[in-house]
Amino acid sequence: MARAAKRTPRKKRAKLRLTSKPEPGKDAELVKMSELAKRSGVPGPTIKHYIREGLLPGPEVRTSKNMAYYDARIASRIRVIKELQADRFLPLRVIAELLEPAPSDRIKADREAAQRKALQSVAPVVEDRAATMGGSQRRKRSEVQKLYGVSKAELDGLEKAGVLELRGEGDTAGYSGIDLELLDILADVHRLGLESVFPISVAEPYMAAVKKLAEFEIDVFRHRVLSAGLPPNLPEVAGQAVELGERLIIALRAKVLPNMLQLLGVNRS
Repeated sequence: MARAAKRTPRKKRAKLRLTSKPEPGKDAELVKMSELAKRSGVPGPTIKHYIREGLLPGPEVRTSKNMAYYDARIASRIRVIKELQADRFLPLRVIAELLEPAPSDRIKADREAAQRKALQSVAPVVEDRAATMGGSQRRKRSEVQKLYGVSKAELDGLEKAGVLELRGEGDTAGYSGIDLELLDILADVHRLGLESVFPISVAEPYMAAVKKLAEFEIDVFRHRVLSAGLPPNLPEVAGQAVELGERLIIALRAKVLPNMLQLLGVNRS
C-alpha cells in the first residue's frame, strides 16, 4: 500500500492538492465566492466589482486560477455596501470613505460622531419651523378639551402615542406650537362630521408611518449631504431640505392616491 501511494502520478497529486479546501486561519473562516454571495445576498460579479473598487479585500487563499477563498466575515460588509449604494444612493467612493477598514461593516466612529453632532445642530431649525405652524399661542389642557371637543381619554391616548406633548404641570399643563395645529385638524374632523373616516385613534398609525418616513429622510440627508463634509451653511441647507421634503410628500401623495383608488376599482370589476 505504501509503495502504491508513492507511485501516484505527479499530476494527480498536484490536482488533489489544488482542489482541497484550505484550512481556515485563526481569526477567519474561509469560503468560496459562491458561498460569500449566498451569505451576503449579493451576486458574485457585484462582489468582484467591490473588490476592484477597493471596498473589499481580495481572496485570502487562491488554490488555482479559478478557485479562491475569501474571509467569510466580509459578508456583512458586502450587505452594508449594497444597502448604502442601492437604498441610500451613495457612490462607492463615498462608501469607501465612510466604512472602517475591512472586514468591518461599521461606519467610522469619528465620522459617525461628527454626523450626529451636525444633525443635533440643525434640530433647532426644524423645531422653529414646526413652531411657526402652530404659532406662539399656548392653551391649557382643560381649555383644549372645551375648545376642540376632545375628551380627556382621547388626549391621554394621543399623548401616549406621541402625537401630542403635554408641557407643564398641574392645572397649567397645556399644548403649544405644532400640537395646536394638530388639535385644529382634529377639531375640523369633528366640525365636518368625519369621525367615521378620521377617528382620533387613526392619529397613532399615522404617527408610526410618519416616523418611518422621517427616519428615511434623516438617513438620506445624513448620507447624501453630511457624508461629503459639513457645509458651512448647514442650518440653511437643512431648512431648505425640510421644506422641499414637505412639498415632495404632498405632491407624491396627491399622485399616488388617485392611482391606488382607480386600481381598487379595476380589481373589483
